Amino acid sequence: MTKKRIEIIRRKRNSMAKFLRNDVTDLLRNNLDSNTYSRLVNNLGTVVILVICMEHVEQLYTNRNLSSCYDFVDQSCLLVLTHLSPMSKRRECPDKCKEAISTLMFAAARFADLPELRELRTIFVEQYGNSIEPYVNPEFVNNLKADPLTKAIKLRMMQEIATQYGIMWNSKSLETKLYTSPVVQVYV
Repeated sequence: MTKKRIEIIRRKRNSMAKFLRNDVTDLLRNNLDSNTYSRLVNNLGTVVILVICMEHVEQLYTNRNLSSCYDFVDQSCLLVLTHLSPMSKRRECPDKCKEAISTLMFAAARFADLPELRELRTIFVEQYGNSIEPYVNPEFVNNLKADPLTKAIKLRMMQEIATQYGIMWNSKSLETKLYTSPVVQVYV
């Protein structure tokens, strides 16, 4: 059941990522670069477009991190499933499964769209207690953090998208302007 839910979530996230990437691509194709910078300072509407582009890039980043987390949950469920027989015979959690089980327990409180994880958490706590909490995958935890992206990361992602779609776009001049213009710094 969890695998089906994750697949549905994965498809939804992939389609959202495609939509966001296409939006960013359109904005980059329509010269969201240093050539439009003079209009950007004089035209608040263009600043709004830049803000939308940056927000889309941030949403893409968040989406990518969450997708990575769902993939890890999927892989962890498969690992636990393949080790179910030895797990049921031992009181101790097998070393191979500690990270997977601990991360699934951690994820149970954070992924409401996977109610099966709460059931698994109850089972794992009954069997192993909280002794495996320190084994939560650090990359998983980091991917769930909602730290704001820096302008540098956003610009790098915009450049990656431009390269991926064959758009000749130079982020350096826009980058310079983003860090020096008080008008843009207020919004971005």
